[in-house]
Amino acid sequence: MDNTGITPDSHRIRLLVAIASYGEKNMHFLKQVIRNYQNMAMAVDVVVVSEAPKDLGNGVRVQVGLPSKNPWSLPFAHKDILAKAVDSYDLFVYSEDDLGVSEANIKAFLRATAELKPDEIAGFLRYEVDQSGAWLLTEPWGHYHWKTESVRRRGAYTVAEFTNEHAGFYILTQTQLKRAIASGGFLREPYTGRYSWPETAATDPYTSCGFRKVICISDIDDFLIHHMPNRYADGLPVSLSAFKEQIQTLLEIQDGHHPASILCAVESEFFPSRWQKSYYEKPNDEWLRMIPDEAKTVLTIGCGWGATEEKLKQRGLKVTTLPLDSVVGKQAARQGIETIYGEMDECFNTLGERSFDCVLLTNLLHLQPDPKILVEHCIRKVVKGGTLILSGPNFDRAPWFIRRNFSTGEFRRLRRFDSSGISICGPGTLAECIDKNGSHVVAVRWLDHVIEQGWLRGSRISLGRFTARQWILQARC
Repeated sequence: MDNTGITPDSHRIRLLVAIASYGEKNMHFLKQVIRNYQNMAMAVDVVVVSEAPKDLGNGVRVQVGLPSKNPWSLPFAHKDILAKAVDSYDLFVYSEDDLGVSEANIKAFLRATAELKPDEIAGFLRYEVDQSGAWLLTEPWGHYHWKTESVRRRGAYTVAEFTNEHAGFYILTQTQLKRAIASGGFLREPYTGRYSWPETAATDPYTSCGFRKVICISDIDDFLIHHMPNRYADGLPVSLSAFKEQIQTLLEIQDGHHPASILCAVESEFFPSRWQKSYYEKPNDEWLRMIPDEAKTVLTIGCGWGATEEKLKQRGLKVTTLPLDSVVGKQAARQGIETIYGEMDECFNTLGERSFDCVLLTNLLHLQPDPKILVEHCIRKVVKGGTLILSGPNFDRAPWFIRRNFSTGEFRRLRRFDSSGISICGPGTLAECIDKNGSHVVAVRWLDHVIEQGWLRGSRISLGRFTARQWILQARC
């Protein structure tokens, strides 16, 4: 027996598995998931929480009923089941009904747990398989990224934290479950916070119970589980091979061979992912068209995985970038792009007196406490007669403008940066700052006019700033 409190003999391990299953869509996967658990060399009991009866064969208990009137509350039904059985099992699993978990995954969890700190839980990441057979990770998308400063050695393991804690699955030891219950954050009425309903139910051991989810990056293959429908594979941005390149950079940070740095904050706790800075931003033709043909050098601020920078390099431009952090920035560096690491002020100090034909900054200004300060820094880095290109979300879009001015729901937080992490800014608020610093706005574009709600949902009606979700500004310096 080690500090997990579990006898190493797997035949004696008592495992309780609670699976959330709504509707019939995933019945094929659910039955396969159950078979996987029942075939393990452990004493396994399976409980399925469902909104309606399901015939799942002998040895499976189906608990019918929603914790609240909201159908999305079903995933929370597992918590009471685990809590009531806390003294009867060694390990407790919560899972969605389409995740292929192996006995090897569970044994890897036990080995890692024996090395971790009491407030750390060994976590898992999901993958899908596309038509070519390539594995792609489901957690790295949008603003989710590695915490560069979180890399640590834990015995034989190197661990790090990823900002997307949701994997539709977790394992707790009896000791961990008792601590989670005692925290007061586990047995709560269904709620939402940073995540929506299902994700909140699957993450609150980390978000509400005093634990941190750590990924054993030195043994990453043991902590991957298959999202069997492969539903999102074609749209997932990060392959397993690219993800392992990020992990290699983390290992270099741990060994002292690479810096651990972040440029600035890139996300708010309260708002949709479209308002966060994406680490996997795709090149935008409108940005690229605004870069003059005569430009030879360009500075990009807030580089993610380097797709835009690679596109600029292909145009023959000499590209320098300030990456969002030193992990994702290494990907741009591997493409031969000059990469400067550090916090924003450090990076500008490193640049010194250098200037560029064009400076490009996208979807980052609104995440600064004072966007105008960053604009001023950018202008100083543009050669005389050069171009500054800025972009961001359009908070003057009619539905958003109305909701924030009437303080509807979470929009009330937009009144202050310290409560939202967002500064309201756009072409109108930035033009004065640009003029004051000896530059002038020469073009503004309003983009992405898709209607989100009502009977016109999905249609494109272009009424300038009243319907656009995004803006792009070009200034001559």
